[in-house]
Amino acid sequence: MNRQFSQFTEPRWLTISLLILFILILFCSIYGVILYNDLKDSKTAGYDETKNQILNNTSITEIEKIEQFNGAEAYHVIFGKNENGERKIIFYPLKGNEKNLTTIDQSEIIPSKEILGQWNGQCQDCELVKIVPALIEDEALWELTYHNSANQYIIDYFSIYDGSRFEQYRFNRTFK
Repeated sequence: MNRQFSQFTEPRWLTISLLILFILILFCSIYGVILYNDLKDSKTAGYDETKNQILNNTSITEIEKIEQFNGAEAYHVIFGKNENGERKIIFYPLKGNEKNLTTIDQSEIIPSKEILGQWNGQCQDCELVKIVPALIEDEALWELTYHNSANQYIIDYFSIYDGSRFEQYRFNRTFK
């Protein structure tokens, strides 16, 4: 009888180990969700404040979307409409208390789809990462980031008005 009792208690270590493993997996999952949400929130940090400033201090009455451009200076790039329905792009600098806004009328620029068509004609084997309006040295540009067939990461800047190339950076992959 003593032997039968020990047979039922010996696999107890297995039950405890599985319980500890389950608790660790649960805590790691919860931590992962919290970390993901925190990173997502930090990516869009300041968007609400920018939105309020733009709506209260400019002629923009509707904001369609907000993106971020990071160059020598960081900007929130606001796509919106004014009371006349005219579509505008506003570069809202993130640095400093006094904001010098740069506003562009979307009817005067080459649309991103046209720039992408031009780029795709030159680089058929490339994989687009993103396209966003950029402001470098007070020059309004389209910033295209992509990977080419040589596995380089490329940042290409084109004029937002005529599509001419402003500058290009190529980065070779160090590790494979």
